[in-house]
Amino acid sequence: MVRRGGRLEGPILLLWAALGLAVLGSAVVAAWGGGEPAVRALLRLTAGSSLALFVAAFAASGLHRLARRPLTAWLLRNRRWVGLSMALSHAVHLAAIATLASRWPGTGATIQPATRIVGSLGYGVLAVLVATSNDRAVARLGARRWRALHRAGCWFLWLVFVLSYAPAAREQPRHALALVTLAAVAALRAAHSLRTG
Repeated sequence: MVRRGGRLEGPILLLWAALGLAVLGSAVVAAWGGGEPAVRALLRLTAGSSLALFVAAFAASGLHRLARRPLTAWLLRNRRWVGLSMALSHAVHLAAIATLASRWPGTGATIQPATRIVGSLGYGVLAVLVATSNDRAVARLGARRWRALHRAGCWFLWLVFVLSYAPAAREQPRHALALVTLAAVAALRAAHSLRTG
């Protein structure tokens, strides 16, 4: 069990996320080499890690209200760092998309224009959330406006994840599981919002 002030608290989580992503990338290269299959594998893996980290950060307050346990208290305290770890994971995901598009440009033809637009907006929103995930931004914006910005931004990212996983949910069980998880976390957040006003 991790206690307040332990090794897995605060900014060190971002370092562990970077280390985990480096190990993940190395494992992909070792298993698939450096070609298109490796980049596609990295895309799938970072999509999964980004989703898991997003869900953890997005659900933190609702989970702690539902079950006041040391783990949920830890998640709530470290929500910022879990969210920044998600942004790091998604930056690697974007790098894999860019690599795929530049080295194998024909593969991008399957991406629908609407998906490109929503995805690009999602990365823009994520950049704003990262840039304002610090105490200075809270002080400059004011707590109420900062919370409104982050709430709206997180809901937009939730929508991006839903739109990303929905098209293939019928054919791919992992996409269906992602949608169920996203629906569950949305219900948890909505219930938390209703209870807190």
